Amino acid sequence: MGKHLTQKDVARIKKLIDEWSAPKLTWPLLVEACEKKLGISKTRQSYAKLTELKIAMKDRKAALKAPTEKAGWINDINEANERIEKLTEDNQRLKAVNQKLLERFKIWQANADMYGVTQTKLDQPLVQFSKR
Repeated sequence: MGKHLTQKDVARIKKLIDEWSAPKLTWPLLVEACEKKLGISKTRQSYAKLTELKIAMKDRKAALKAPTEKAGWINDINEANERIEKLTEDNQRLKAVNQKLLERFKIWQANADMYGVTQTKLDQPLVQFSKR
């Protein structure tokens, strides 16, 4: 490879930094990744002297340290898909239960009206019986 990094090389390195997913990002790790993934072999100093890459490193390190994922988020796509499937099934089941309860409520509401049971009477808290 030539002595200097081309603008295309810098853009590829910057993209590598922006998409960095490992929890730790250091200049030595970047040097290693550039060699393995991009076929670019330069020293840490060659990368660090470029303002564009320094800024990208600083921003990505800050992003990696920040808790960007919400609690309970899953990184593995298969796990996430399984969780989505389970939650979808739960959601469908709960919708069915809710629909049955709404139908039952309408019956109770009609019966309460027919037998003269007032809203006030229906809203009274349950009496707690003491155990003897």
